[in-house]
Order: sequence, then structure tokens, then C-alpha cells
Amino acid sequence: MKITPQLIRKYLNNTCTPEEKEFVDEWYKSFDEHPDPLRFLDEVEQESLKRSMYNRFTQSVEQKHEKGGDSFFSGKLYTVFCAAAGIAALLLLVVKIADTWLTSATVQPTNLQANITYKNTGSSISKRILPDRSIVWLNPESSITYPQKFNDHTRQVKLTGEAFFEVTKDKAHPFIINSGELITRVWGTSFRVKALKNIPAEVSVVTGKVSVTQREKGQEMMLVANQRVTLLNHNKMVKHEGKQVESEMRMWKKVSLSFEDAPLSKVFTALNQRFGIHIYTKEANLNGLTFTADFTDQSLPAILEMIKESVNAGYLVDDDKTFVFKSNATL
Repeated sequence: MKITPQLIRKYLNNTCTPEEKEFVDEWYKSFDEHPDPLRFLDEVEQESLKRSMYNRFTQSVEQKHEKGGDSFFSGKLYTVFCAAAGIAALLLLVVKIADTWLTSATVQPTNLQANITYKNTGSSISKRILPDRSIVWLNPESSITYPQKFNDHTRQVKLTGEAFFEVTKDKAHPFIINSGELITRVWGTSFRVKALKNIPAEVSVVTGKVSVTQREKGQEMMLVANQRVTLLNHNKMVKHEGKQVESEMRMWKKVSLSFEDAPLSKVFTALNQRFGIHIYTKEANLNGLTFTADFTDQSLPAILEMIKESVNAGYLVDDDKTFVFKSNATL
């Protein structure tokens, strides 16, 4: 017997034979004895994997010890708090991610220099990890082009649309974003770039420091946390700062929140209050689910990604501050 994508799917759907389930359990346990080959997975992917594996193990235990009790999945969803010592289920992750990418994004080489263009064709904010481990959160219909491997001097990417960047610190290799009329240079920080048609280009900083240059005139402006530069009439860069900019970028600031057996509707209410946004669903079956999770040092999009994976649902970005959850069956 071999570990295959088909076997992993059967395991997750709880349709394995007893022999198959035992085989997968032993395969997963074996990783406690060996180094983790997937240390490069980001937190959202790790949490998603840990929840899936943990849920299956817990279901088995409850069925043995609670005769006649409700199934583990009777309206409750659990997020694991350090459930496994290592993350090594490569096939499980591939199955999960492949299904998502087929419907929400396109990735294709763009030239002989092995550039990659990633476009978010889905309805929610999409996460992309670059070769230097920097993270990009792309809004719907936005795209980013980057090399398979950054060169020895700089880390250059091209953005069309809107995205939030969490750049890995590397003073020796500046990170440069080409977004239409503006060029943004950073060394390690988090910020948002807007390069949308018929809307003034913008760069807003959450942490760190960036320089923004107007491509045509060469005008340069330095920005720090809670500052934004807007290019007016394709001609003049104007700096804004203070509470307005801080409020606009609130959803990207990392927080720590925890929930225990909380209805999803109350989870949404807590997130709305904390981030100053509006998350909701009109589906009673989603509102009624109870949710347990520990979100430590996470931004709103990262939290929404974890919730989405847990409840088998997705969400639509209605505008900058409105997010509508729908079950996968209705998307």
C-alpha cells in the first residue's frame, strides 16, 4: 500500500477501510521521528493541515469513548493549538491547494527569463509567497509578476491592481515594486500598494519605511508607519498621515484573538469590532456553526483564510471593508 492523493482524499472524507486508515495514521506518526521536510509552509497552510489531521484523530477517539454521542462534526469546528510537532503531509497539502488554485488563480511563465505571473481570479484575497519568503496578499483581479529566483542585487516584482506586502528583511537586496507610475523600494516592512485603472496610485505603510518614486519625474518621497502617498492627476505626490491612514490600514495590523465554542456569527461580530470592517453571512447554517480557535499575531486576511478553510466556505470582497461569507456550494 502507498500514500497517494486518492488515499488522502478517502482519509479526509472518512471513507477509508480500517486497514487504510491505520496505514495513513502510521504514516503521519512516522514524521515525529524524522526532520520535517515541509518547514517552508506558511502559517495558514500549516494551520489548515493541522486542523484536518487533528479533526480526524479526535473523531476516532470520541466515537470510541462516547457511545451513542453526536458525531464530532455535528456543528463544531476545532482549530489545533500546536497539534503536531512537524508538518510533513505533502500530498495532503498538494490535494488541498491544487483544488483551490484551479478555481481562484492562474500561474504561468511569462518569458524566457523564467518569470512567473500570478493572477488572483477568485473572489477573496489571495496569498502568495515569493522566492525570498516575502508574502503578498492580492486583491481579486490583481496580479504580480516575479522571477523564479531573485538576482544577486535586487528583488524586483511588477504589480497590477492592489496588494499588501510583508517583505522579508534583507538589507543587501532591496525589494522593488514596479506598479505603473510609481516605484516602491523597501528592505523589510509591510505596506499596501494600489495601482488600479482610473484611480490615483497609492502606497500606504503599516510597519517599517519605504521610498516611493514617481517614474516619469523622478520625484521621491519617504514613508513610515501610518503614512500614505497618493499620486494626484498623474503629476504630484501628496503625503497623508494620522488617524485616517491608520484606520484604512487597520485590517492589516496583526492582533491576537481566541474563541472557544463561539457561534460563527459572534466570531464575525468580534472581528468587525476589532478591525472596523463588516463581515457577515446570510446563510443560517454558517452562522450557527460553533468555532474554537487561537489566532496569535495574525492580520484579518490571515484569520479569514483560516476560517474559510475550517468551515468549508469562501468569501467575497464586496469593497475594502465588506466581506460576505458563503458556503462553497453557493459560490
